[in-house]
Amino acid sequence: MEKIIHIQNLNFSYNESPLLEDISMDLYEGDYAAIIGPNGSGKSTFIKLILGELKPDTGEILIKRGKEKINSKLIGYVPQMNRESTVAFPITPLEVVSLNLYKKNKLLNFISKKDKQRAKYALEMVNLTDKMDYNYNRMSGGEQQRVMIAKALVNNPEVLIFDEPTAGVDKESKDTLFEILDHLNKVHQKTILIVTHELDYMKKHLNRIFEISYKKVDERTDLLDGDL
Repeated sequence: MEKIIHIQNLNFSYNESPLLEDISMDLYEGDYAAIIGPNGSGKSTFIKLILGELKPDTGEILIKRGKEKINSKLIGYVPQMNRESTVAFPITPLEVVSLNLYKKNKLLNFISKKDKQRAKYALEMVNLTDKMDYNYNRMSGGEQQRVMIAKALVNNPEVLIFDEPTAGVDKESKDTLFEILDHLNKVHQKTILIVTHELDYMKKHLNRIFEISYKKVDERTDLLDGDL
């Protein structure tokens, strides 16, 4: 398999205090991986570095054969759900997903018929075709999360990154989530990277596990064998 994310000798400090030191890691096409670690270990910072929201002090992050410019066609990001941040005005799932299709820095923005079909297809991929015109604010947490996955999918990224996707949702929603992620990984060949505190729930789906601890990132193949 080809490398899709290559991280070499990465160092990052916050307020002159080292947070991540000499990190090297490769993610390959088709990987289904998790990042674990205690609170404050740097998991969210590590993801922001991969997304290009932060810059490392030293080292490099290369995406897809050395293309360093990160965009939504390479990586789709699904943040942790927060019901308190739900928009105050009525909006449909189709409109939420379409937000990722508006062209930046354009005075006149509109969604073409082709783009609308892309948004519908993204909702189909998360089994929400029948609810594309519902009020997003009245949907369950699990359904809203699936809308956000569709929003990340609409530009057909090669990598999907999730921040705590099982937080705040019930078991039924978790089961549905992983049915969708398994399908995206196996059928659509999406590379998946998940930040999680619930490894025991999801490890049966994974092929790789990374742990951030003491400023380092280590691959934990032993945890795939069931030893938590």
